[in-house]
Amino acid sequence: MTNTYIFNPDNDLALANGDANYLPPRSARQMATDLAFLATWWANNGDSILIPHSDVLYYWSKTSDKSLFSTDIKWITEKEEIPHQPLKPWGWNPSLVKQMSKRGLPSEYLPTEEDMHTLRTLSSRQMAVEVLREIRHQLSDNHPLIGTSALCTSEEEIAHEVTAHTSTILKAPWSSSGKGLRRGQGLYEPPLSGWCARTLAQQGAVVVEPMYDKVKDFAMEFYSSGDGLSLTFVGYSSFVTDANGAYEGNLLMSDEEVEADLSAYIPRETLHTTCAQLQHLLAKHIGADYQGYVGVDMMICLVHTEDAKERYALHPCVEINLRMNMGVVAHILYQRHVTHGHRGRYMVEYFSTTEELKQAHCQRTEAHPLSLSPDGRIDKGYFPLTPIGKETQYCAWMLVE
Repeated sequence: MTNTYIFNPDNDLALANGDANYLPPRSARQMATDLAFLATWWANNGDSILIPHSDVLYYWSKTSDKSLFSTDIKWITEKEEIPHQPLKPWGWNPSLVKQMSKRGLPSEYLPTEEDMHTLRTLSSRQMAVEVLREIRHQLSDNHPLIGTSALCTSEEEIAHEVTAHTSTILKAPWSSSGKGLRRGQGLYEPPLSGWCARTLAQQGAVVVEPMYDKVKDFAMEFYSSGDGLSLTFVGYSSFVTDANGAYEGNLLMSDEEVEADLSAYIPRETLHTTCAQLQHLLAKHIGADYQGYVGVDMMICLVHTEDAKERYALHPCVEINLRMNMGVVAHILYQRHVTHGHRGRYMVEYFSTTEELKQAHCQRTEAHPLSLSPDGRIDKGYFPLTPIGKETQYCAWMLVE
């Protein structure tokens, strides 16, 4: 069966808001427009991709070598009818349901109001708090694990957690990467207390976690069948974030290579046992209530012991994302388009002006010419994944070295 895909990066913000009439901020709308073509790279032959306008295809023809590109894709602009077939968005939220309904997509392909309520509940950081507590309880005696997280429903509870640690990270239950976060420095006072009070009023809780000495970010990616019968491990995702915790990009490498890198810090047995336990716990929590990808963000942390020795530990559940995510995109890109055994980077970038973006694109094209293997995979070089138009500010690209 063929599907229709749409890249809607405002999903987390829309789900946090919960209103079917939600209007995302300009930056999120810009990203959705600039990166609409990105869904091409995880779609399959015969599928359809929703794009804002036909200019996307024109700019793509001017931007990139099309040798990696599947031509058997149907492009659907905002003025065209959506095919009556399953819709696979980046993530579901009430605003998207309303938009697609207005465009004529039959209700059989849309989540119900009850479905949306369930998904929003499951997407709260409360589930990550619960899963972390459960996995620590079951595995900590035999494996080097670290991590605690508290769901606070009052300012008194927040103040207790903040003052109990030298440094903390505070999170709204629903927010997107790098947003809805605040730092605590051992004191509960303005402006932090004001932000907490507003978040409690809007979302009912605040999650408080100690800050750790992070060495490496990565994730385990899973797929839930939605029937309660299957929750499978898809692969690893090794990614990088900026100083504020916002996503910047992924490493393009095989699962075996990611695991080899991680095993320099923690035993492979810990990774395998954690993976198996997460499959069990996620299946228990989401059961038959969710179909799609599930990403569990993790960290390798440096731990300073009382005897002044250093060791490494695994934080097994920093975040849980019930949607498509950049780690899965990177995994698919590597599997489909990179020569196995080669490494690279997959990046999403923002530029303040289109001219700066075009200049960076030209520099990378000249510095890293594309070289393909006989079977059409990238051996090395730079390859843009989204077109660059006259007003583009966001771009996605990969570089194999």
